[in-house]
Amino acid sequence: MEPQTIFVLISSLVFSIVAYVIPKKMKHYEIYATSLFAALFGLFVDSILAIKYKFYVLDEPGIQIPPLVGQVVLYSTTSIILLNLFPYERPAIWRLAYILTFALLAVAFELLSFRFGFIKYNEWKIWYSALSYPFLIYLLVLQYRFFQWLVKRGHSDGFIAHKS
Repeated sequence: MEPQTIFVLISSLVFSIVAYVIPKKMKHYEIYATSLFAALFGLFVDSILAIKYKFYVLDEPGIQIPPLVGQVVLYSTTSIILLNLFPYERPAIWRLAYILTFALLAVAFELLSFRFGFIKYNEWKIWYSALSYPFLIYLLVLQYRFFQWLVKRGHSDGFIAHKS
C-alpha cells in the first residue's frame, strides 16, 4: 500500500475516533446535515480546484477510491469536531481566535498531507490555503446556524423534526 493511502486511512480513523468521543452539543440531525454539507462542499471545491484547474492533485491524478473515501470522512468528521467545540456563547474575539487556531491546525494537517504525498501542488501554494481556511470555517459555522434557523422555522410552520 502506498504511503499516501496509509496516511489517509490512518488520518480518517483518528479523525473518526476524535469526532466520536468529543462531547456533543449538536443534535444528531444537525451532525448529519452539517457533515453532509461539509463533505459535498469539500468535494465540490476539490473537483473545481484539483480536477478542473489542476492546481493540486490528491493522491494521484483522477479519482481513486481511498482518497475519495478519505475526503468524505475527513471533511465530515472535521465539521463534527469544529462545530461541537466552537465557542458559540463566547465573545467575538474568542470565536475569531478559535477560527484562526482551527485554520492553523488545518494548514498543519495540509502540510502533513503534502509530506506524505497525499496532496501534490501544481500551481497551488500553502498560503492560499492559509488565507482560505478561516473563510471556509466561518462558512461552515454560518451554514450550521442557517440550518438551525431552518429547523426552528420548520417548527413554527408546523413541521416537527425528531428530537435526538
